[in-house]
Amino acid sequence: MVQTLARFVWGGTRLLPGPVEFDDPRLENVAMHLEFRRGGRGGLPLGELRLLIPSWGEVQVDLDGSLHKELVDLLMLGAVRVCIDAWAPDKEIELGHALSEQILLRALIPSDGTSVRLWTSDSLIPRLRELMNTGPSSVLLVSRRRGDLDRVWRTLPDDLLLQYGWWLAPDEGRRVQLMRGESSVLGWVLDGARMLEERG
Repeated sequence: MVQTLARFVWGGTRLLPGPVEFDDPRLENVAMHLEFRRGGRGGLPLGELRLLIPSWGEVQVDLDGSLHKELVDLLMLGAVRVCIDAWAPDKEIELGHALSEQILLRALIPSDGTSVRLWTSDSLIPRLRELMNTGPSSVLLVSRRRGDLDRVWRTLPDDLLLQYGWWLAPDEGRRVQLMRGESSVLGWVLDGARMLEERG
């Protein structure tokens, strides 16, 4: 069954968009995707997460990082799945994967004007092929511009769509129409504030 996770970005003192307070009781009953935007810098607020993760529903974390030690820390704090940058050093990806099946490769589609089709063919596809036998079996594909996720999805070859399980986080914040490969989708990561509003 395809899962739907409520996507939130760590805002320091609350969750974004919204903002949603950390102690909002609605968070106890929602499967959440918690995204950090550290740009590879700074540590994780492990002290706060130690208290928050058990108080929330199921939590998947994109830590915006490339160290397997951080993945392990988050799993030990109760995260159900954690993401590592698909371009992290091979050794870090292999160590993380060896320690847990609950590791996802995170592929962030560039939003800086780079051609999405060229990035997909020259960077994403070769990288996923490199990791097919040594890395995690699931990929989180994240877009930060509308339409980009669909453009990448249409460009991916069938063998990669079938090789990996896919978690899709479109910038649109809602499910987007996929022309093919829907059977490979494990879950959607959608606008968390909107999902909380819809639940009342």
